Amino acid sequence: MKLSSSLASFSLASSVCAAAVLLSAGVLSTGCQSSAVKQSPALKQGADTATAISKSVDLLASARTQITRTTAALRNLTDRPGDTTAQYKVALDEIAKMNADAATISASVATIRAQGDTYLAEWSRKIAAITNPELRDASFVRRGEVAAQLQAMYKSYQEVRAAYTPFLTGIGEIQTVLGTDLSPKGLAAASPFVAKVSADALPLNAALGKLADNFSTVGNSMQPSAE
Repeated sequence: MKLSSSLASFSLASSVCAAAVLLSAGVLSTGCQSSAVKQSPALKQGADTATAISKSVDLLASARTQITRTTAALRNLTDRPGDTTAQYKVALDEIAKMNADAATISASVATIRAQGDTYLAEWSRKIAAITNPELRDASFVRRGEVAAQLQAMYKSYQEVRAAYTPFLTGIGEIQTVLGTDLSPKGLAAASPFVAKVSADALPLNAALGKLADNFSTVGNSMQPSAE
């Protein structure tokens, strides 16, 4: 869709609705936002990407809580043993949830990256069709801002992944050890390593918090305005 036809279709849609050609450059009223997005594939791609990013913020918060629950369950088993079989089962359940969170975060980031790449590619095609050089340059600059924000977000995820890998490996090895020996001596032998992964959880949770902040910033900046 060329810029001129896009502007024409929006202006004819309603005297009340003023829709921007580009996702972040205009203001969409609450009542008109949905119909405007449907009229532009680029707007829909951008909105879908922003929505996926925003939804992932809750996932990251849940993952941080689950990491804390997992290390607490392991410390309870090794440092305060009681019914060790029951405590071990609780720890296994928490570990399984934590691993599932890590896998879901990885899949979510991959989806967001694919959607973001599609959106930026479509945006580039739209820019190429603009004949006004000043408007084309302005759009190109705005696209660059969004691309930079997305890249910063992906870089932040790399920090999360770098912290996740040794942490999950350590948890998995502790699980293996405890799965063969829940005796008092076996628990005592595992206790220092449980303390280590508990300490490793601190920078991991910090990295997840930083990623959540990036997700919130980028997701909000890409959403169409509603006033």
